[in-house]
Amino acid sequence: MIEVICLLLGRILLLLIGGYELIWRLRERLNALVVRWSYDLWRSGTAREAHERRVLADCRSQLTKTPQHLVLVISPMDAGVDAVLLRRIFDFALDVGIKHVSLYDRRSKGKGYVELAEICRSASEEQGSCFKWPPVFPSKQENQSKNGQKTNGYVNGANGSHSPQLQLYQISASDGHALIADVCRELYEGRESTMVQNLLKQKREALTEQITGMLNKRLGFEAPEPELGIVFARQTCTYGLLPWHVRFTEFHTHPSGRHFDVETFANILCKYSRCEQRWGT
Repeated sequence: MIEVICLLLGRILLLLIGGYELIWRLRERLNALVVRWSYDLWRSGTAREAHERRVLADCRSQLTKTPQHLVLVISPMDAGVDAVLLRRIFDFALDVGIKHVSLYDRRSKGKGYVELAEICRSASEEQGSCFKWPPVFPSKQENQSKNGQKTNGYVNGANGSHSPQLQLYQISASDGHALIADVCRELYEGRESTMVQNLLKQKREALTEQITGMLNKRLGFEAPEPELGIVFARQTCTYGLLPWHVRFTEFHTHPSGRHFDVETFANILCKYSRCEQRWGT
């Protein structure tokens, strides 16, 4: 009798948890729908772009520091981040002067995974994971006719200091701990070589720099360590993101299902600007 009661209570508890999850998802989707309706449908495309420029210009004026490298982490369960949202985030980053953006999408293909190669163009034929944004460069004649004031619809700043181009990187799940294991295996196999013996005789920093260089070589591109990360998930988790690159990264978690717009992006940058960067103990 006690076993039957425990089994019944367990099933009731599972039903309650499932109901809570369903209500939470419906609430977030409804909230995102309401925000999107009020933000996108009540403004024309031109009015929306003008509003975004005003918000980003005001954000730039308040920032005391701007990240040079932004990393976007998408959890395997997130269904709200698609190519359209990523394009808008790339545009926002370009407008505020961010130079590098990395995409770490843990979703599988067919379940929301975004391939940068489909929305960007490769920066080099030899580097399949490195891309440029905007994907189409303006011609020189267009640049000269606009006198450097506007490029692809984005103002480069009063003094033209903002870069008209964004460097994008696609990071896969195999680029994290698997690369570290591969590099360590190679160093161990060559432990009798002169190079490895010389590294062991020097300070630890020499070995660290050698490992970092080998990791970057296997990664296929070199970029500064990201100062800011946005995690699209219900909880803060890096999901194995390049452990040697995110030592000092400030992570901001954006709950799955919530609407992401220019105000959200500006608020994240302002929070990053006010935070005290961690540089270890």
